[in-house]
Amino acid sequence: MTVSKALIRTVLGATLIFAAIGGSPVFAGKVIHNGVDLWMTVAGFAQTNFANDPLPAGFFCEGSQPFTGVVKFKGAPLAVEPAGSLGTIDTVVRRLDDAKFDAKGEAVTRIQLMALSLVSTQPIETICGRYDVAVSLTGKQPVTTMRIFQAETSGGTYSAPLELNVKAVFTPVHGDQSGRREVTRRIDLGPGTHSVWAYINLPRYQPGVRVDSNGDGRPDTVLPPSSNFLAGVSPAVLKETPPLPRLAAAVAYSACPVGQCPYRSCHCAALDTNPQWNQSATGCAEDHLHCIWTCAPAGATSPDGTAVACAVAIDDRF
Repeated sequence: MTVSKALIRTVLGATLIFAAIGGSPVFAGKVIHNGVDLWMTVAGFAQTNFANDPLPAGFFCEGSQPFTGVVKFKGAPLAVEPAGSLGTIDTVVRRLDDAKFDAKGEAVTRIQLMALSLVSTQPIETICGRYDVAVSLTGKQPVTTMRIFQAETSGGTYSAPLELNVKAVFTPVHGDQSGRREVTRRIDLGPGTHSVWAYINLPRYQPGVRVDSNGDGRPDTVLPPSSNFLAGVSPAVLKETPPLPRLAAAVAYSACPVGQCPYRSCHCAALDTNPQWNQSATGCAEDHLHCIWTCAPAGATSPDGTAVACAVAIDDRF
């Protein structure tokens, strides 16, 4: 029994995997320190369609039909210590090495998924009853290579294929644990779209924060020191206040730790193996759309002095 590849592309591929721009900058940036990238998943804007890779007949109970439906997901905040220290972060990716730019403005580091926590926005319906769905990591996670490209003094784009081992747990809504089902699978993901980054000079979390890395609800892994690399925020965005979509306007500020600002980014895990880095989410297949948030410390600045300021405007776009 397996989890559909579309599930994981929806959950992570659109968030983490992006193609690089062409050309070479005329400068080389300062070293990017190893660390982690922290993400929040927008409720209802991450989903998967099991039509092409159904759960088999009999999976839920004797006589159940193959499951070919759509499951929409939202982030479930990771269990952390101290409690609340990461806001509502649900996904953590670790950059294992310092990345030094060469004369072409390119740098390389290894990456590995560190934590993941997603749940269905509503139960799925089967003849065996209704089930909640939760997704987390399982076992040792593979390591892949991330390439970082500097487009200007304050940041640029990156490309990061990812491999991961995941577990999806289906729990009966009525609470009968004998009906609990789970599937595991290793997933290899190719490039996604619109991956941007910016330098930042303030820490996003305090030293010693622990996160739950295996979905058991117990913080077990200490995060490395906060880095000077902020994934998901374009240098251009740091130069002006970004709008908030109406979807998240009511909860965006509480979603980030105190003193930090939310930045939205919608991505498409396109089937194209080499998409443009800045491809829009408009027109994405429904089973590949994924919108996420990342947090930046209010008052932080990039190397050229541009400041991070929390948004106040509201926008209907995503």
